[in-house]
Formats: sequence, structure tokens, C-alpha cells
Amino acid sequence: RFNITDSSKETESDDEVEQLAESDIVIDLKYIKSLNATEWKDQDHYRVLGIPNFRVQSSTKDVKKAYRFMVLKCHPDKSQGNTKVNEEAFTCIQKAYEQLCTIEGKRAYDSIDPHFDNDVPNITEYNKQNFYKVFGPVIERNVQWSMVKNTPRLGNDDDNIERVNEFYNFWFDFKSWREYSYLDEEERDKAECKEERRYIDKANKQERAKRKKEEMARLRELVNNCYACDPRIKRFNEERKKRKQEAKQAKQEAYRQEQEAIRLRKEEEERIEKEREEERQREAKEKAEAEKRERQKQNKLLKAERKKLRDNVKGQNYFCAPDSDGIVQAMENLELLLLGLSLDDMKDLNGKNGNPDAFSKRYSSLLEAHLTEQENKKRENLAKAKQSQEDHKEASLNADKFTTPDIALLVKAVKVFPPGTVNRWNTIADYLNQHSTVCRSYVNQDVIKKVKKLQSGEEADLRNKVNAQAYENFEKSQKQRIDEVQAGGGISNRDTLNSALKVEKEVKKGNKGPWTTEEQKLLEESLKKYPASQGPGRWDDIAAHVGTRSKKDCMKRYKDLVEQIKAKKAKQ
Repeated sequence: RFNITDSSKETESDDEVEQLAESDIVIDLKYIKSLNATEWKDQDHYRVLGIPNFRVQSSTKDVKKAYRFMVLKCHPDKSQGNTKVNEEAFTCIQKAYEQLCTIEGKRAYDSIDPHFDNDVPNITEYNKQNFYKVFGPVIERNVQWSMVKNTPRLGNDDDNIERVNEFYNFWFDFKSWREYSYLDEEERDKAECKEERRYIDKANKQERAKRKKEEMARLRELVNNCYACDPRIKRFNEERKKRKQEAKQAKQEAYRQEQEAIRLRKEEEERIEKEREEERQREAKEKAEAEKRERQKQNKLLKAERKKLRDNVKGQNYFCAPDSDGIVQAMENLELLLLGLSLDDMKDLNGKNGNPDAFSKRYSSLLEAHLTEQENKKRENLAKAKQSQEDHKEASLNADKFTTPDIALLVKAVKVFPPGTVNRWNTIADYLNQHSTVCRSYVNQDVIKKVKKLQSGEEADLRNKVNAQAYENFEKSQKQRIDEVQAGGGISNRDTLNSALKVEKEVKKGNKGPWTTEEQKLLEESLKKYPASQGPGRWDDIAAHVGTRSKKDCMKRYKDLVEQIKAKKAKQ
């Protein structure tokens, strides 16, 4: 914002400058003679003093000079010419001088000068097209109210944005010296007492503030309309919008180029990766083909060695006596041995074919070792199978590890954690492990399996047993609570609020029974019908509405219900 400083001292110095010549003074004798001294506040003081063309531009020295000239020309006793006026007209001249001879008085009259044009141009197409012609004189007229000497003017179409911003910053924060004390309806000096003077001062102050507010609103409207019609503002806004659009386009172009570079780089990386993948696949394919060829070669060699070994053993009659019954078993053993021997062992064995004893000895040792290995593997498999059966049997025995109390806990957990609960089955399993006194190794699969059985009706007897057990536990706990109350030990901490109330009602004799459904309904209706804002007589009306209960019973029942609701919310 433009920094505005008070330059009243400079203004006062300007008021002391004399710029009036006697030739500029115009005596309007007809107007002066028509004036009434009692209505001196309604007269044009500048016209009375003969300086109607100077008005606010005149200084106090100009006013004094004009007054002296008027005294010489119009004094009823001293003047000898035809400009002589009567006492009443001369009184009007004196009143005009008294008003304008001081800076404060002159400003008071200048502020309400009827010859000043307060009109504000509207926002029209004509005013926009003729902006400088329409708003220039208006701004120039209102410059006279500025407290700052060097007030920025409207300027022209060649002004830059800094000059225009300086103009509008100043005028949006315009400081006006215009005040309206001249229009005070009540004169303070006519007051008869201090209280009346205070009342007059207060009324005049409020009226001045109101007119000052209207004046500032007029100036603000002038500046706003000027701003709205200013072609320079429109041009600056278009230029700023253009620069913003260019910057946006440049940013978009830079972003597009960046994305294009990223795309090209990504395509290049994908191409390189694709080539590498193709190279890896090619190498893997070549390796697989080489391994395949090697396997085929090994299989071919194995096949040849097996055929050779088979022929060699066959030539030895399978190391059995002629017409022996063990040839078939020997042939089966040979095939088993062929499947277990490696290529090197078969080559070594075939290489000993030239020495029948060495061949027979080596064949027997290999066969025996192979049969022993097969027997050991068979024993291991049998042991594993047996262990698996035992484990399965043990698992079957332990599958149903739910005891009757745990099933009751399961039923409760299923209700506490309904469908939709996050990780419902894991949560239920954790709940069972936390509260169970028998087993603490439940998992979600155990819970799901058991719930399905209970829902399908496969364990209906067990479910009925659980329900019966729960009822027995309830009866037992109720009996225990009644015994504790009767023994004078008070109510157990384990009791819920509802059970405790029932126990107290059962123990205390002489009191009425528990609240019935109808009484509870009547109590709820009366609580709504007679709100707390009714006052002390509320509970009397509630007791009368219920009919079968006293005021004290109704208040106690209400407190009990409130405590129940609080306890329920605390558990949640």
C-alpha cells in the first residue's frame, strides 16, 4: 500500500500564500442585499466576499484581503459609493469573514461547499470507452480533500503497472480532511448547563461520523468504479493472463519433454532387458539341449553296458546251477542291480568278465550291497508309515480338544465377535486361549471346524449339554449371591449391576416386587412427558402417572437405569 503521511503543516503553509488581486474581487451587490442575517449559515460566503471563483483554492490571506476590500466598498458608515449596504447585509459580510478567516472555519465550510460536485460516474460502456475524459476531472475535483500534498493523479494510457498500482494504492487508502461540523444542528454555546452541552456534543459527533462514513463510501465507490472502467487494468490483466498461460504452456511442454525422455529411457531399458532375457533364454535352451544330449549319451552308454552286463551274467547262467529253481529270482535280482548301478560300476564289472572268479566275486558283492540297501530303505519306509499312522491316530484323538466349558466360551466368543470382525476366527481362537483353563493351543482351523459341527447339528447332544450346564452354573451363582447378601457380606464384586438389584429386591422384605413391563413402560412415557426443565414437581407428576410406585421408587429406578447404561457402555 502507498504510505500516506499527514501533511497538515504543508497545507497550512499553502493557506498562508496570497494569490488574490483586487481586480479578481467581484461585488455581487444584489445578492448581498437580498441576504438575511439570521440565515447567515445558508449564504455563499465566497460570493458574499466577492471571490466565488476561488473558493477552496483561496487562502486565509486572500479571505482577509477580500474582506478589507468589501469593508471599504460596502460599509454602511464609511463607504461613499453606490456599493454601500445596510447593517443587516454588512452583518452577513462579517459572518462570512468570521467563518473563512481561520483554517478550521474555512475547512468546515469547504467540506460542505454546495458548489462541489459529489457525483460518482457509474460503470457503463460509454465511461469505459471515454475513461480519461470521464474520470479525469472527477479525480481532479476530489484531490482537494487529500491530507497529502502530492496526490497521485489519474495519469494516461502510457503509464506502466507500477505507476497505476501507486495511484490505486493511494486512492484505496485515501485520507480525507473533509469534516462536517458546519452542519451541526445544535449549537454548543447555546446550552444552558453542562449536561445539555454533553448531549449536544454527543449528537453532533454522531451526525459528523455518519456523514464522514457516507463520504468515505462515496470515495470508495469512485475508486472502485474507476478501477472497473480503467483500460490499463484490463490490459495489465490480459498481459498477466497471457504470461501465466505462456508459463503454463512452457511448464506443460517441459513436462511433456520430461515424460518423453522417461518413455524413451524406459523403452531403451525394456529393449536391453528384452535382449538380455532373450540371451538368457537362448543360453538356457542351449544348456538344456546340451544336458539332453549328455543324458541321451549317458542313457545310450547305460543301455549298452546293461545289455553287456546282462549278457555276461546270462553267460554265467546267472551264477546258478543248471535246472535250478533260483534262476528267476536271480534274473529279478539282476534287473534290480542294473537299475541301481552307476555307469562306472557297470564298466568296472564288465571289465572283469575275462576273469570269471573276479567277475563272480565283484557281482556278488555289488548284488549283496544293493539288496542290503533296498532292505534298509524298505524298513525305513515301513517305520515312517507306522509313525505316520500313529501320528494320525494321535491327531484324531486330540482333534476334539474342546471341553464343555471351552464350548461355552466358544459360543460366547462367536456372539461377541460377529461376522464382519477383522480376522474373526483368529480373534476367537485368541479369546479361547486367553480364557480357557484346559487348553491354550487353539488355532483358527480348530475353531472353524468346531463351529461347523455345532451349526450342522452333528453335536446336538453336546450343545444341549452345554446349555444345561450354563443354566446350572447360573442357578448356582444366583444362590451363592443370595447367601452372601443374607450373611451380611454385601454384594460380590463379580455380580453385575442387574443381578445385584434383583438380589437386593429378593432379600429385602416389605418392599414391592420387581418392576413389571407395564410399569417400566409407564415410567419411560412419564420421563418423556415431564422433562427435567419442569422443576421440583417433576417426580410427583411421574409417580402419579405410573400410579403403582412412589416418588422415591421412581427416582431410584431412574438412577438404576442410568447406572446400567453407563456400565454397558463401559464394557463396550
